[in-house]
Order: sequence, then C-alpha cells, then structure tokens
Amino acid sequence: MLSYRPLGEHDVDQYVALERYAFNVELDRAGPDAARVARLRGLFVDAQLATQLELLPMRVQAGAGELAAMGIGGVASAPAFRRRGYVASLLRHVADELREQGVALALLYPFKPSFYRRYGWASFFERRVYSGPPARFAPFHAAPGVWLQAGPDQADEFDRIYRGALRGRFGPLVRDAAWWRDRILHDHQRRPCYAFIWRDEHGQGRSYLVYQLEASDNGLQLAIRDLVALDPTARAQLFHFIAGHQDQVQQVRFRAPTDAPVNLLFPDPLACSVQPDLMLRLLDVPAALAQYPFPPAVAGRLTLAVRDDWIAANQGIFALEWAAGRCQVTRLPDGASADLGCDVAVLAQLYSRYLRPRTAAAFGVLAAHSRAALELMERAFVGLAPFCADRF
Repeated sequence: MLSYRPLGEHDVDQYVALERYAFNVELDRAGPDAARVARLRGLFVDAQLATQLELLPMRVQAGAGELAAMGIGGVASAPAFRRRGYVASLLRHVADELREQGVALALLYPFKPSFYRRYGWASFFERRVYSGPPARFAPFHAAPGVWLQAGPDQADEFDRIYRGALRGRFGPLVRDAAWWRDRILHDHQRRPCYAFIWRDEHGQGRSYLVYQLEASDNGLQLAIRDLVALDPTARAQLFHFIAGHQDQVQQVRFRAPTDAPVNLLFPDPLACSVQPDLMLRLLDVPAALAQYPFPPAVAGRLTLAVRDDWIAANQGIFALEWAAGRCQVTRLPDGASADLGCDVAVLAQLYSRYLRPRTAAAFGVLAAHSRAALELMERAFVGLAPFCADRF
C-alpha cells in the first residue's frame, strides 16, 4: 500500500538512515530536531519509507520586492525502491499540498535536471565560476580601511551588504540570522568557514567574503562561498585580500552572476565556466503572476496560453493586465485566442528573467502571435540576470 504523509518522531530512524546512505554524510547523532521533523515528507510502501524530502519555507528577492517560495531539499530514495516512479509521486503529492497552502513557487537543486524537467521544473539561472592563481589578483590595491574577521554576531552587517549588492535581481534568498549561522558561515558538515568584512575609513562595511581552505590534487584552494561588494572600490579590496594568499594557496575559486563582467577587471583573465543551478517550478500560475512585484510603470494587457501536463489547473489561456506594479490574472474560456504561448517551464524562465521573451520567441519556445504583446512581456520582466548563491 502506497501512502504519503508528514514524517513523525517514530520515522526519524528510517529518515536518518536513508539520508546517510543517499548523501554519504555523517549526521548529528541526536538526529533532526522537532522543527525539522515537521518539515519532512515521505512516501511509504506499507510501513517502509521509500522516498523522502524536506520542505524549506523561504523568501526570494525579486526585483523591487520579495516572493514566498518553498525550497525542496534532501530528495532521496531507498535502494530497494528506486526507478519505480516514487520520487515523481512524492513530488506530486508535495505540489498538491503546497498549492492547497497557497504556495505558488517551488525551488530545488536537481540531482539530474532532465528528470525534474519532465515535471515542469526549469533551470532559472546560471552562474559563472571563476578560478585562477592568487597572483592574478595582484594588480588590485588597498584603499583606506580595515578588515574584520567576523561571524554570526555580524549577521546584520553581512545581510545589509548582501541585500544591497544583489538588489534588483531575481533569486537571492532572504537570509535570516539562523540561515547565516547554519548555512553560510558553516558548511553542510557544520564546520565554521572563514569570514571577513572590509570596512572603509568611516567604519562602514562595504564588502565581505566567506570561504574555506580546501585540499586538492593541485594544492591548497581558496574556495569562496560568498564574495559580495557594494561598489567598485569595495570589490577591489576583496581582490586585494585574495592576492595576499599567494604564498599559501595555489588556486582561488568563486562564483558570480552571468552578467557580471568580472574578467574585464583583470589584465590576465581568470578561467571561467558557466553552470546551470537551481530549478524553479510554478505550482500555481495565476497566483505566481499575481504575486510578482512588477515595475510600476508597466501597463497593458495580453493573453497567454500555458501548457502544463503535470498540474492541469495551470493549463489554459489567461488574460494578464498590468497596472501599478501588479498583474491581474483572469482565466479565459477554452478556445479563446492567445497573443503568446509556452509551456510552464519556459514561463518559469521568463518569470525569473533567465530567458528574455524576445529570445524565447526567436528560438521557438515562446509562440508570439502579437509583436505588441511580446514587447509588453519584455517590459514586464525587465531586470538584471537572476542569481542565487545558496544551495539547500
């Protein structure tokens, strides 16, 4: 018998054993606390836990505002129950539960993007990963100010710099003090990271970095978790700080948004790769559009046909009408004409600004029957490239 339900205290031993097996990590012997247990969901075959995940309520920065979302983490299946469709079944039960709660967005880090793509998830941003020897950072010079080694007590200062630097993007998570402490300033094995804030001569914090020193086949590596600056001078101080590690590490690695022209700042460019990252699912299309903080100047109306083979309630033709930074969404009768059309995964990429409407139309993943509607969609979802530095 197959059943879906929240996990309880009596399920913790099965949960911990499966998490340890699936992710090859040593866990706290005390196990998850009561608050975390309440966030766990599982699919059971009779009384045996077949597959599990964790729900993580969060808020996402989105241009001029924030959006409520649910993170989905720790998806794992027991070896005896793999390749039987149980993960898909668990995800669908979770999607139904979240829709009933009014949650319109779900985020996850995929073990295999093509698997989640079948169920309407879409990669909603890419990040550039830069690497090179510390000597490449030597051209950057110190400015008046001081470096402060920092930790959880400085979470408010970290957060002010973080929010200011990433303002206007879709995707940065809103971090509370616990998130800073447990997920940024410590790694997944609860080891503390090194963290430094640069304050200018007036005592104002303007940049910070969080990193670890990791052993690799090519020697010690400075693996940077967060590298954040409010302005060019503050950014140069980060690079000057990194250059000071020339005699200690052989390689530096950090991540940045795809539209940040990092290598224009370096006389000798760093190696760079582009990696897709988190995936986004629109669980409730009308609610997701109605909640989005659009630019106040956008005004107009278009009709949009959405295809969704997994959540039938999302499929249909909708009239979207913008005014004063909000979008009113109305479902139209079947057979109504549509100015634009796409599947729900492409809509998630437009929604996050990962994919520009004109580009989507040019590549044939957005059907555009009206040039005016396409231009209105372009104005509605204008902004910086999406980015998120977090995983969960």
